[in-house]
This record gives sequence, structure tokens and C-alpha cells, in this order.
Amino acid sequence: MRYKDPIETIHQAIRAGDYDALSDALDLAYNSGSRSAVVKSAICFGYRVLADVYGQSNPVEALLAHDRSRQMFPGDKELLQDEIDFLIEFVESNEDELGEKDYDLIGKMAELIKIRVPKSSKEMADRVCDPLVSEIKHFETKAELKETINIYRVSEPMLYNLFADLTEQERKEKIADIILKTIEDMDRIDYLKKNKKSSKKKSVTPKP
Repeated sequence: MRYKDPIETIHQAIRAGDYDALSDALDLAYNSGSRSAVVKSAICFGYRVLADVYGQSNPVEALLAHDRSRQMFPGDKELLQDEIDFLIEFVESNEDELGEKDYDLIGKMAELIKIRVPKSSKEMADRVCDPLVSEIKHFETKAELKETINIYRVSEPMLYNLFADLTEQERKEKIADIILKTIEDMDRIDYLKKNKKSSKKKSVTPKP
């Protein structure tokens, strides 16, 4: 595939408002391996569009889009800020349903997100992530660590998608044992592995 092909496909899908086609084109470009700076920019832009379209109505896919956009430029503060702000909004929007397990998983999401931030940007990443950590502590106390019934079925795949995008080398060298154990202990992990992004997405109406 020539470099201009994924760029053209991505921009055509955006212009047409065809977000199923955009998701497919982005996934193909993302998984293609070697990328030029121009292709990385197109992938980053496309995933930002997709993240905005999904929003809080589809937090699993929205977080994945935010993260893949950021991976194109892992030291970019604005992209990291967008991803963390999305998680903060997720916590605030679902405070009545989130329980102890959810807050634990969201905290681990922040750890996984920071894994791919360059060492030179570690202090910046810690500062950007601090408000999310504070939000988690605040709502944990406010909710008195109440158990939840269904919401963790959203937070689990959100965490798994972040984990699944790590390379084997990153998992071996960087991921903490406690995060790996959390992934392995998830009740629905086998289902998620088999079905991640395999079902056809429903058409999404963009925000006005």
C-alpha cells in the first residue's frame, strides 16, 4: 500500500461522514507497521475525529481512539490531555454507578497510558494525569467504595483495549505485575480477546 492510499481513504471517509469506513481505514493504517510522518498525522487526526464522534456514548471505542491518536505522537501534551480529560469526564458522568472495581481499573488505565510516554516527558505526564488520580480518590470517598452491578463491563474492555495495543516487548519490560494480574483475572477476558473490534459497528451520528 502506498502512503497516499491510507491518507486519501481516511480523509474521504471523514468528508463523507462514514465513520464505519473511517474506523476500518484507521485500523488498517494503524496496523500496517512502518509509517511516514504524513501518515502518522493523518492517523492522529482521523482517530481524534472518531473519538469526538463516539464520545461518552461509546466510551470503549472513544478511549481506544484517543489512545491510538496519542500513540502517533506519544510525547504530545495536548493529545495526552485530551485522553485524560476524557477519562475524567467518564468518571464524573458515571459517578452514581462506578464502584471500587471501576476506580481500580481506571487507575490502571492511567498507568498503561503513561507506559508509552517517553521518559523525557514523564514529569509532564505525571502532571497531566494527577487530576484524574485526584478525581478517582474523590469519588471513591464520596461513593464509599460501593459495589456496582454493570458499569465495570464498560471499564474492563476500556482497560483491555489499552493493554492489547502494547507490544509483547512493552508488556515484558514495562508493565507492572499488578496490571498484568488484573488483565488475567478479568472475568470476560477470553470473550474480549475473541471479539475485540470484530463486530460491525453501528452507524454513528456526529455531534452537531
